[in-house]
Amino acid sequence: MSYTGIVINYRIPYTKEAIIRIPEITEKKEAAKLVGKKVMWKNRKGVRHYGRVTGTYSSSGAIRAKFRIPLPHEALAKPVEVYD
Repeated sequence: MSYTGIVINYRIPYTKEAIIRIPEITEKKEAAKLVGKKVMWKNRKGVRHYGRVTGTYSSSGAIRAKFRIPLPHEALAKPVEVYD
């Protein structure tokens, strides 16, 4: 699983909301089963950022997660852990 990007509205980037793509999941129905699960990203120093899966993002199986604090730019394309 990797952090793909942030959710952007017409003018406002929602930096607390992240788009996460899971290679094993290719359909929206499979991604919908993950709604409500917890998400964690850990940086090199060991600091953990927690969030929760809020919904699906596209028909290709990406999920949308909302974090407590915005993720830094170094989190792009880095692994994210989804757990119960």
